[in-house]
Amino acid sequence: MITYNYHKYTLTIILLCVGYYIDFYDLTIFSASYNDIIQDLFHIYDKTEIQLLYLKITNFNNAGIIVGGVMFGILGDKYGRSTVIRYSILLYSISIILSCYTHSTAIFCLLRFLSGVGLATEFATSSVLISEMLPKDIAVKSTAWLYFCGILGGMSATFLSMVSWNIMFLFGGVGGIVLYIARKKLFESPLFLEISPDAKKGNPLILFNNIPNLIKTLKLAVLITPFYFLISIMFILPNFMNLNIDLSQTIHTLLIGFFIGNLVSTIAWNYFISYIKSFRSFFIINSIAFITVLGSFSFVTQTSFFVYTIFLGVLGGGLPSIWIQLVAKHYGTNQRNTATNILYVFGRGSGIIFNLLISAWLINPKNFGIYSIITTIILAVISIIVILNTKNVYKTNIDYLN
Repeated sequence: MITYNYHKYTLTIILLCVGYYIDFYDLTIFSASYNDIIQDLFHIYDKTEIQLLYLKITNFNNAGIIVGGVMFGILGDKYGRSTVIRYSILLYSISIILSCYTHSTAIFCLLRFLSGVGLATEFATSSVLISEMLPKDIAVKSTAWLYFCGILGGMSATFLSMVSWNIMFLFGGVGGIVLYIARKKLFESPLFLEISPDAKKGNPLILFNNIPNLIKTLKLAVLITPFYFLISIMFILPNFMNLNIDLSQTIHTLLIGFFIGNLVSTIAWNYFISYIKSFRSFFIINSIAFITVLGSFSFVTQTSFFVYTIFLGVLGGGLPSIWIQLVAKHYGTNQRNTATNILYVFGRGSGIIFNLLISAWLINPKNFGIYSIITTIILAVISIIVILNTKNVYKTNIDYLN
């Protein structure tokens, strides 16, 4: 049985929170300033060309996340959770600093790919560490604060983008290097340290090696896809609203409102989950809200835009932090980091599909509204069906092996 030792693990939890602050910061920096970055570095000024290049570069970053999540997920089960999240942050730091000094779209795409590799494991591995160090009720709340700190990172990137995108990129890189040094103080998961040397660790095939495992993998992966559809489409939605502000100002307003909603819903939902001790209610309510909020974008005006962005944030805030806990409880200690990271990057990787889909819709914009609403409904309905057929594992003891 795990005993919570506040004084022993507090510094480790703080360092994990700082790491996800930087992770979320990086997820935001390009979205927050892609209009200025693309114009300054690549001298592209056409609005549609800018958005298409934004989606292309984002896909390279998502591809890096997929590679990094699989690689560091496996390594985290083989060599330890704290080891992989220390060295992965260094790769990110170098990549993001170099991004400021290239005028080649190919090199910039490569560097965004490498930064994705470097930060791919932050949230999943940090969540695994928290779940393995702390009792379940405290772990739920601590994971909420982990995600809360990530949102603060996104907000920091948004405000820095209003000053200078160069400063924003350099701040992330230097912050990552400082964190790399500080993470010498990280504690390892006590459950990982107790694994027998003979146990099979870090085998990604466990997600697919038989029909029951494949079905479980698909079900868990489906539950996070609405979040990544939201992230992909929300930067495009303002083009189809009755707004009279320029693109850069629109994006900044969107992100500020989104993060405010995130802050509220992340803490509120995780405390609610720790009270009712079930994940199912959240997913059902969130799926219904998903249809309602995304389905109403065409009615948004300049007056209601900021309020709408807060609702987008409320919609997306609690989902990743609750989903990652659900996933962690479905796998044993010897495979948990591998499974959690791979499933998390599958979710992030779905953003590639959604970006390509949205790019196709933009070729014929008059059908954008109906395509987006149909996709929203399909994702929400599938999520509700899946969660109703998924066991409530809130009270599951995670000290077991696959």
